Amino acid sequence: MKKFKDVSWKQHELGKGNIQGLLTLDNGIELSIVAGTGMYSAGKTGVRGPVDNVKDVSSFEVAIFDQDGEFIPADDDMVLGWQSREDIDKLIQIHS
Repeated sequence: MKKFKDVSWKQHELGKGNIQGLLTLDNGIELSIVAGTGMYSAGKTGVRGPVDNVKDVSSFEVAIFDQDGEFIPADDDMVLGWQSREDIDKLIQIHS
């Protein structure tokens, strides 16, 4: 089973200070995991502050998409904020 460690990271399209990780599960569900300026995340620069390296992030914002690219809502919200690495591993397990 895939885990947080399997996420591929890049700079978010918003630019410097924002990162995005994508993980597609075997069933086609995709997790978009982001952190950075203005996002529901925290890192060494503080809450919702800029980050350029996943190692500097303590919590992330996560959006989940079905096989057709449609949002899978979480708790009446489109995204889940402040998710730890362990929380993300649980989301991966739930949606696998």
